[in-house]
Amino acid sequence: MVAARPLTEPEPRLFTWDDFILLDDEDKRELIDGCLVEVEVPTSEHEAFVVALASYLYFWAQANGGGSVLGSGYKVRIRKDRGVMPDIQYFRPGRSVPLQGLTVGAPDLAVEVISPSSGRYDRKVKFEYYQSIGAPEYWIVDLEDRVLTRYVLSDGRYAVAHHYDDTETLSPETFPGLAVPLVKVFPKVPATEAEPVPESVSDADPEPQPS
Repeated sequence: MVAARPLTEPEPRLFTWDDFILLDDEDKRELIDGCLVEVEVPTSEHEAFVVALASYLYFWAQANGGGSVLGSGYKVRIRKDRGVMPDIQYFRPGRSVPLQGLTVGAPDLAVEVISPSSGRYDRKVKFEYYQSIGAPEYWIVDLEDRVLTRYVLSDGRYAVAHHYDDTETLSPETFPGLAVPLVKVFPKVPATEAEPVPESVSDADPEPQPS
């Protein structure tokens, strides 16, 4: 009698850049080590920040020789089994930007705005991805702490160039003439309601005196 072979689960399919590049525009999954990973649906604050910062970059670029400013949805190849879509990316004048996605090279700037569940992903995984393909700058935006951290590539590794809080103006030397007052692009801080002032003893109704 022939011994029965144990049943095994089929190996999960591993996806490649060729699969990733064919996804519909509405499909916001990213390619991480051969797996298509769901990306958290961005909040209105996230999207508002992306639009505001991209607008500053766009108008700066138009006044300084051009270049391309792209929003999330444009795919960047990291390697055969890895591909991502930065929230914002910028290509300097003269760069060729393929229609379907960047297969070779890196954007001159990649920006990621941290969502509630993406902190580790943006700070570690994508940090290493953009560093590995040689993106000259990587900006990470923390909406909760209201901080923009600017990393600059030096000898193949990222180094912190500056931590900007929302009281500062973003004006990196690598983008001469760019001036982004961050208080205008970070979400507005809701005004706190003033607590009622307790009535003082002198203003309170006098206690009745025994007759």
